Amino acid sequence: MLQVKMPKAYEFQYLDVPVPKVGESDVLIKMSTMGICGSDVQVYHGLHNYMTFPVVQGHEGSGVVEQIGERVSAVKPGGKVTIQPQIFCGECVPCRTGNENVCQNLKVYGIHTDGMAQEYLSMPESVVRKLPDDMSLDVAAFVEPVAVAVGSIRRCGEIKGKNVVVLGAGPIGNLVAQVAVAEGASVLVTDIAERKLDLAEECGIPNVRNTKELDLKQAITEVFGDDGADCIIDCAAVTQSLLSALNAARPASKIVIVGNFKKPVEIEIPLIQRQAIDVIGVMMYVKTDYEKAINLIHKGQVEVKKLISNSFPVNRFEEAYNFIDENRVDVMKILMQFS
Repeated sequence: MLQVKMPKAYEFQYLDVPVPKVGESDVLIKMSTMGICGSDVQVYHGLHNYMTFPVVQGHEGSGVVEQIGERVSAVKPGGKVTIQPQIFCGECVPCRTGNENVCQNLKVYGIHTDGMAQEYLSMPESVVRKLPDDMSLDVAAFVEPVAVAVGSIRRCGEIKGKNVVVLGAGPIGNLVAQVAVAEGASVLVTDIAERKLDLAEECGIPNVRNTKELDLKQAITEVFGDDGADCIIDCAAVTQSLLSALNAARPASKIVIVGNFKKPVEIEIPLIQRQAIDVIGVMMYVKTDYEKAINLIHKGQVEVKKLISNSFPVNRFEEAYNFIDENRVDVMKILMQFS
């Protein structure tokens, strides 16, 4: 079978390797579609701080069950599935308290261990998630990023009827905003890329503002008035986005950090302390977030098809990443197709 390995940044090897064996609690999956994530782009450029080469990329994807081990009962051959790409130890305090997404020994498929860029995967039943029969496998490749959005909104607390601002209208920002709308929040999305803001509107986000034209505090006042934002969610993950959030945050509000910052940011702590602002970190998702993501997509409460910028065969990773680099401002989601 084909396996695509990265021995180092910018380089791919297309290998012919044996189909993996299936243990008694394992599921053999024939891959159909794999999504390229922002963290994959960081890996490609050698900028990801928490991985080492060589690696087989891929933590977003979908496929069809080819074979199951004798102890597997949750899925059947021929069924559509996706993978929750986390390996937990099950023994540390976070794992024992329902916070396995921050397991002290966490590994992520496609980052710390080989991921989905291969024709067949043998995965433990515990990370395989059953999909509705009528869900498109291309659409199903979005379950993982939608789960990130669900987990992000969960970390905000109850947001029904609240004013929520999402900084960054890229794939995760777009999906976070959509999930916030589905949860009953009033939502504003900001960005400096007009095309991404247009797409956010197409996906049902009621308020968008270009912060190249006005600052964040002005944008929030324009949309929400003096009440301001109950929660500002930073999906942009650049120095200016976080500093803008701190300067625009209302007292007794929340700032939720979702995006992956590449370098440290110096902040003014009194802005947090003296306004009693809660600064909350987000790390991936838990099983219930994954299940909710599948449900939201299936019910049509989250639009994902509009986020597909392009698709490439799985033996053309170089072209896919060249496309991303050449269209960095406007690109949303790239899908790699196995057949």
